[in-house]
Amino acid sequence: MADRDAARILLVEDDQPFALAIAHYLRAHGHEVRLEPSVEDARAALDHGFRPSLVILDINLPGDSGWSLLRGPEYAAAGRPPVVVVTATHVHGSWLREFEVAGYLPKPFAMETLLATIERTMRPASADEAAEGGLDAV
Repeated sequence: MADRDAARILLVEDDQPFALAIAHYLRAHGHEVRLEPSVEDARAALDHGFRPSLVILDINLPGDSGWSLLRGPEYAAAGRPPVVVVTATHVHGSWLREFEVAGYLPKPFAMETLLATIERTMRPASADEAAEGGLDAV
């Protein structure tokens, strides 16, 4: 991925070894990654001015759930960047649509699949894709 296509990613994941592996992999592919282990920490990062171009969000986190981040004023103030949900829990499609989730990856997943999802999410939509307005779920 070229530098101009690099994403500024907020990774909200409490499983530290898993989160570090994701961050390392994405950084090796030219992305900037900020790792936060909880919704509360992610809110603080956004409240202090971090502006991601993409959020990778686990749902089952200590404290508030990932969904609460998407309901909060900090996420809205950050411009509601696209979200890729990564979780071991089944997520009903209605929740994905309600929160306008750009991608959904059930754990475990291949790192290459995550990278492909990010690339699809970050590329400008063609006129045909914009007209379809579909969810990019894997």
